Amino acid sequence: MKTIKELINESLTEVAAMSEIRREENIRRVYKACPDLKEIDDQILNIRNSRFIAVIDKDERLIKRFDIAEEELQVKRDKIIQRNNIDPEFDVAKHVCDKCGDTGFAKGSDGTLKVCSCRKRELEMSYEYSGMGDFSSYKMKNFRDDYLGDAKSRKAIRNELLKVMLGMTEDDKTSLWVYSAPPQSGKTFLAICVCKTAINLGKSTYYTKCEDLQVIGTDTLEDLKRIDFLVLDDFADSVTMTNNVGSILNSILEVRAASKLPTVLVTPFTKNELVSKCDMRISGKLKSAKLISKESR
Repeated sequence: MKTIKELINESLTEVAAMSEIRREENIRRVYKACPDLKEIDDQILNIRNSRFIAVIDKDERLIKRFDIAEEELQVKRDKIIQRNNIDPEFDVAKHVCDKCGDTGFAKGSDGTLKVCSCRKRELEMSYEYSGMGDFSSYKMKNFRDDYLGDAKSRKAIRNELLKVMLGMTEDDKTSLWVYSAPPQSGKTFLAICVCKTAINLGKSTYYTKCEDLQVIGTDTLEDLKRIDFLVLDDFADSVTMTNNVGSILNSILEVRAASKLPTVLVTPFTKNELVSKCDMRISGKLKSAKLISKESR
């Protein structure tokens, strides 16, 4: 599993190469328009090479002579640049993206550091690596508080999930949360939107159906123990009792609890139902889990 930060770091070499290509193209364009500048720059380069040899030979007389010659050429160069209205930094590599300085992260209007708009490709790749490749249309901007009515409770649930993801909850006694709501109430949509928001903030995140833990690769399962934010959807007591899911989930939750990493179980069942019917190991952890639901508002 690759995180958004890893994907952005991998892209830095490509971005640096693009910046260098643009620099070289700009130099060629300027030199073509102003051959005199190229001639001066070639002379400066030759003098610097000769000075380097003089330094190796410790010939102070030649070093001084080359220093004076370069200063004189530099004066001529400055005049040519000024006379032809050439950017003095035409030969300096520029950022491909001025917004983020090619770091991949930029401050939003609220001052929060987020994935820059120039990294849309990496962002989409991260969504796919994080289990959300099939949910391209799920976006927080499309979330509506008044979906199916009761906008106040729905907004409160959204804000609570965001706080859990950001680690801004007042309860630090548990890292396990249960988001309980009836079927067809928009749980999955909101859960995925919160996961995507986490990735946009540079967090390592994963979304999956609880039953799919049995088919996820070993390396990814190990990653799930340590990522910043984990959401397990369609959580049900029956799932924890089949195909070793209970054992896998217990292992993940224990490691995450030790590091106080937030995990959200999304379910249509009540917490009490889950506690009474789940795998014994999971049931014990659910007892201390914090509930997110309309009823808890």
